[in-house]
Amino acid sequence: MANTRKTRVRKAGTKRGLTSPGRIKKTLMTYIWRVQQSQMLISIIFWSLTLTGVFYQYIREWWLFTEVFHIPPENVGLGMTVLFFLVIFSIVLIGVAYDKVFRLWQEQSIVAVERNPYSRFLLMPKEILLWKRCQMRILKEVVKDDPEAQRDIEFMDKWMEKLMEDPKIRKQVEDTEKNILS
Repeated sequence: MANTRKTRVRKAGTKRGLTSPGRIKKTLMTYIWRVQQSQMLISIIFWSLTLTGVFYQYIREWWLFTEVFHIPPENVGLGMTVLFFLVIFSIVLIGVAYDKVFRLWQEQSIVAVERNPYSRFLLMPKEILLWKRCQMRILKEVVKDDPEAQRDIEFMDKWMEKLMEDPKIRKQVEDTEKNILS
């Protein structure tokens, strides 16, 4: 028994080892995602530094610096630091307005959901298996006497049959079932 188990592990290890293309792709995508996430913060800092360096020479004698913050034009370090934080604040303020006030991302999300067939009428293989093997069996036993529930069960049965007519979905469900049972 122990030898069989080691053989199974070894076969799985060679099939899906650390150097398999799927594992390399997943690791690479994880690192790309991490870079993208940190890039948002880094880009805010770099944009603020760039804009501070570009605009400071034009606004160092501006009334905001000389009268409100009491920063003389000769004090470049303090002036640039204040301008840096003002630029960061304005970038974050634009982001909040984009998110909370204008809600410009909402339509993009709606279109993404509307185009995804799995969010509307298709089910994923694991959902099909859950419905067929667990939920439908339980429902059929629990609500034998309720005609409305029987109509709902018939509806779900027809839906599952219709989904299984698609050869791609049928193959995915069979592969998922084999993977779980092996």
